[in-house]
Amino acid sequence: MEKINEYIKNVKRVEFTVTHCCTSKCKHCSVGDEKGNESLDIDSATDLLEELSKVFEIESVMTFGGEPLLVPDITCAIHKKAKECDIPVRQIITNGFFSKDNEKINNVAALLVDSGVNDIMLSVDCFHEEFIPLPKVYMFAEALNKIYQNKLRLHPAWVINEENDNSYNRKTKECISYFDELKLKVSSGNNIFPAGNALKYLSQYFKKQPIDMNFKCGQAPYTSKLTEINQISVNPNGDIIVCSFPIGNIRKQHILDIISNYDPFRNPYTNALLHGGISELLTCANNNGMNIDSSKFYTPCDICHEISKNSNSKKSKHTNREY
Repeated sequence: MEKINEYIKNVKRVEFTVTHCCTSKCKHCSVGDEKGNESLDIDSATDLLEELSKVFEIESVMTFGGEPLLVPDITCAIHKKAKECDIPVRQIITNGFFSKDNEKINNVAALLVDSGVNDIMLSVDCFHEEFIPLPKVYMFAEALNKIYQNKLRLHPAWVINEENDNSYNRKTKECISYFDELKLKVSSGNNIFPAGNALKYLSQYFKKQPIDMNFKCGQAPYTSKLTEINQISVNPNGDIIVCSFPIGNIRKQHILDIISNYDPFRNPYTNALLHGGISELLTCANNNGMNIDSSKFYTPCDICHEISKNSNSKKSKHTNREY
């Protein structure tokens, strides 16, 4: 396997946020009001997988949103390409409600099978149930289960954790029981984190702890060091994200050029994070006029996201500036 960057030696996983459009307005949504209507470009997304597969041993691909099945052609094209590239794990997270038309529901279920998806996580919990009719989700699950046995799982969201006894978790368990006849597996789900709508509607369940000013990237769960990247994310606008920071855009640049040019020490914010942790990152941000108040955030990752968002917003105002 060819090494094209000392800081990205092997991309093992690629996650695609296919679209931010959604059929729900869940109280726990981490995206919140910043959704937008943009969706991934099919050619850019599939070309990315084909090119990366030539130089990296990719183990898994995931698509989610928003609701990825609002754009089933894009979502299925990504998984079809992943299958062609022999990427073994091909996952999707969906709320299961993308149409009221029974024929379309069955057609999309068949499309997912044909595209090669082999792990479907169906978001079922009290937050989705508030906006999404469970009978329609059940119909989609039933259609999938007939042709897709043992590859469909219910994927709930928990407040604090599954064991915590609160009204939201009790209602979520009721929603899960609605699917009992289908005998579906239930994943461990995910514990809601304080971002987006969750901060608005569920803040009483989150406890603020003093931010560890020595925290560095890679110390949080599901993250890797900025100098040892093994996973990338793709946003609907084409941005390539490592950790919280965009490193290029596949609508403007070739993915292998983006990867080969990646240098975390060149970006002032990631450079600061690597050398001095959150403390130096905050100093760098404040020196650039951001005035970030760390006491407003719950985790070091929240601070990174905020600084990255502000930095990217400033860049977007200069249309001729490259990443």
